This record gives sequence, C-alpha cells and structure tokens, in this order.
Amino acid sequence: MTELFPAVLSAAIDWLGNGLWDLTWWQVVLYTLVTTHITIAAVTIFLHRTQTHRAMDLGPIPSHFFRFWLWLGTGMVTK
Repeated sequence: MTELFPAVLSAAIDWLGNGLWDLTWWQVVLYTLVTTHITIAAVTIFLHRTQTHRAMDLGPIPSHFFRFWLWLGTGMVTK
C-alpha cells in the first residue's frame, strides 16, 4: 500500500502537467483553432441560419452532429 501511493501521485502529477496526450505547444494551438472553427460554424450554420431563421434545411446527420458538438463543447441545449 505504501508503494502504491507514490506511484499514483506521480502519475497524477504527470497527467496534470502534460495532459492526456502530451501535446506540444503547436498541437495545442492547432487543436484550439480547429475546435473553435467548428464551434463558430455550428453556431452560425445550425443555430442561426437553420434554427432561428429557418433559412436553410440541414439533413439529420449534419443537424445531429452540430447539436452534439454544441452540447459537448459548450453545454448548450439546442431544442
């Protein structure tokens, strides 16, 4: 039991310091840019044009993708 605690503590500190995937700084920037772009597109296309104004119709697959993306990324409930 006493050997387990330092190993668990060391693993937790390593995970907190490096994250789950141990990405470099440019990979973090790329991930941030891609996810931000998808979120902005989801808000513009799905919430604004499709849901608010009914200016366009999306099929079920893009609608579910955008709804899931916004729920997962922002916590918005898009009824």
